[in-house]
Amino acid sequence: MKMVFDTSALLKRYLPEAGRDAVLALVQRADPLVAAPHCKLELHSALARLVRESSVSASQLQATHDEIERSFSDVDVQPWTPSLERTAIRALSVAPLRAMDALHVAAAVSARADLFVTADRRQAAAARAMGLNTEYLE
Repeated sequence: MKMVFDTSALLKRYLPEAGRDAVLALVQRADPLVAAPHCKLELHSALARLVRESSVSASQLQATHDEIERSFSDVDVQPWTPSLERTAIRALSVAPLRAMDALHVAAAVSARADLFVTADRRQAAAARAMGLNTEYLE
């Protein structure tokens, strides 16, 4: 089953937080696991923010950075194309999204995903409005 994970969902793969077990189970079923072109960058950004907020130690940060790099060798990253950009712009017209969130939805549409996985309520609504089967993780 082709699954697209946004950053809010995929971060749960790497950190012990609510919803982690559900994400790990979904990742096991994903074939392939797909991500938007900016997802890995957002994961690293989220980790840097957690270090600044003292939620993650510097050693945990490095270990998680390394794990992200290793695991992304098995992720199909959607390329940034004019079509992806047009689809993201269309997603902005159906829901109040930030640009980067619209790219996640557009990546799922472009990849013809069987399932879009997110922990972001607005992205879930936008994905459904764009016709995507969506798993919202609370």
